[in-house]
Amino acid sequence: MTIRKVIILVLKISILTSCRRGYKIEGDKVYYEYWNEGSGQNKLLIQQADAKTFKELTFDCDCDFEFGKDKNHLFIDGELIKNIDPNTFKFIGNYIFRDKDSAYFFGFYNNINDCVIKGINPDKIKLIKYPWSKADNFLIHGGDAVNIDNLNEFIPIDDDWGKTKKYIINNNQILYGADVETFKITSSFQGKDKNFNYEFGIINEDDFKKISYKKFDFDKPICEYEPIVFDDIYDSLVSYKEDQNKSIEIVEKLKSKGFTIKNIRYSNWSGESKIISVSLANDKCNCIVEKLYRYDYSKPSETEKIFKVTERIHCKPKEKNQD
Repeated sequence: MTIRKVIILVLKISILTSCRRGYKIEGDKVYYEYWNEGSGQNKLLIQQADAKTFKELTFDCDCDFEFGKDKNHLFIDGELIKNIDPNTFKFIGNYIFRDKDSAYFFGFYNNINDCVIKGINPDKIKLIKYPWSKADNFLIHGGDAVNIDNLNEFIPIDDDWGKTKKYIINNNQILYGADVETFKITSSFQGKDKNFNYEFGIINEDDFKKISYKKFDFDKPICEYEPIVFDDIYDSLVSYKEDQNKSIEIVEKLKSKGFTIKNIRYSNWSGESKIISVSLANDKCNCIVEKLYRYDYSKPSETEKIFKVTERIHCKPKEKNQD
């Protein structure tokens, strides 16, 4: 071996050993060591860790995490993960972990301390294909779950899209009303069918005609109208927490014209934005009314009144023999 090769080998070993990532116990303290390109090798004291009971955890998972635990806490990459029982924590598969009470998805997230899969029984989880899984009647995409009545028919298309005989699903959103037979995916969050373009799980705003709510004639047959959006009902930002249980203007109008409510759904939509979808029907027509709460990112996050609200409606005539 030449001197040059020896020098290169020594340098490689030096780099590998200096870029250590993991836990280190020194006396009665536990540290997490990590490499940062800007500051080099670092060592972080984990204040909450008990050195006497601390140990590293390994799982048969391709996830790039350093797990550790003591008698009371679970740690990931040196960070305390709250409200997880470290003694029953184990790996299920597809970046899903669980403890005695809950399941958690660590494949992608905004906050590693907010990865619980809400509303599902961890004993019932069955893996489909990353990042899809299911539990009872809930389809799970990553860390989000949605109730689907024909879940046994679900087929994943890719990481973002799936379908059943009845529904098209984008992440954790069911595209209600989308035509499954003619639907085509155009991006990770967009698609179209023979009738509409869809974005973030709902019909694109460009497919709706803007009309003034004050001038609209609800006495005309509503099914004869194309999809309509009213952007002049609300003149100020609102708090979703305070507003979500208030009446929806279009729904009240339709009820006064003989429509009855069939279903109400509350969903997250496009980041922090929210949507309330109400299905209504009369003897001739099926309608979906949507109240959209667009999150205003220009406002401080601690401000509750940060949602711009619009209401919109799209209807279609009932088919023959349809209830």
